[in-house]
Amino acid sequence: MRKCTYFYVAKITLLAYLNKNSLFRHTYIREMKKIFTLITACALALPAMAQYEYGEPIKSNSRKSFSGGGDIRKMRFGLFISPNNSWMKPTTSKSNDGLYSISSQGSKIGYSWGLMFDKFFAENYGIATGVQLNTTGGIIKSEYDVSRGAPTNGTVTKAEIDYKLQYFEVPFALKLMSDQLSGGIRIFGHLGVTAGINISRKGGYSVDYMDTVAGSLVTKNVSGENEKLRNGLSVTPILFQMNLGGGIEYQLTDKMSMYFGLFFNNGFAPDVTNPKELDLGYNGKFTDGIVRLNNLALKIGMFF
Repeated sequence: MRKCTYFYVAKITLLAYLNKNSLFRHTYIREMKKIFTLITACALALPAMAQYEYGEPIKSNSRKSFSGGGDIRKMRFGLFISPNNSWMKPTTSKSNDGLYSISSQGSKIGYSWGLMFDKFFAENYGIATGVQLNTTGGIIKSEYDVSRGAPTNGTVTKAEIDYKLQYFEVPFALKLMSDQLSGGIRIFGHLGVTAGINISRKGGYSVDYMDTVAGSLVTKNVSGENEKLRNGLSVTPILFQMNLGGGIEYQLTDKMSMYFGLFFNNGFAPDVTNPKELDLGYNGKFTDGIVRLNNLALKIGMFF
């Protein structure tokens, strides 16, 4: 089109130059008005033509924002803190050898904090993972069952251990997200597994045991507070927990949202406590059966 326009202008200009009479001058002016009108129309049409220069626009497959605004990233990072209430639960009332009655003596308040990462594959589901530090624990009491026979020298008759543990954890869960509700709120659910590595084990303990003094059996006690658990008072180095929970997300901007969730974390493997041959100023041993570590956590965070 541009080449044709140049050619047409040159042609009329040449005619006006070679022919000086009035008829040609009027023809020149009339043709130039046509050209000016054509150029103006083309200039007005250029913005519309540019939109379709390469065909129809490609629809974005990005996940829409919760507020219905622009697109947001399918991958999101966030930070959280999570106070929790944890407890240890024996799966049976007796130890594996049947010599001790096992019971939980209450729960402990702890917390976890860390980094969240979401990867969405569609509008309503994705993978939730991250890294976190979890401070947890519980109290387990073991009592010797005298119906199994009288205790002998070195027998532990009662042991109560207050476990204070810390794990470095990596969760991996399926995250299901509802459509947007009123007020920019969405409801979500989590189902997954968390793998943890023990990085700290401390606690208090009180152990009663039988000892021989002047030919007679007497009960002695050894105890400690906030000590590193060792000398037979061991815990598992690796812990796996099932996670089930849900909550809401409240959208602040296209990329920022507040996060509130309630989670139940159920330790399922392996046995979290594993007392062995004790070396606490005497020789003795006891078992506490199969004990699981659970917690109920309130998770508060923000995605960026």
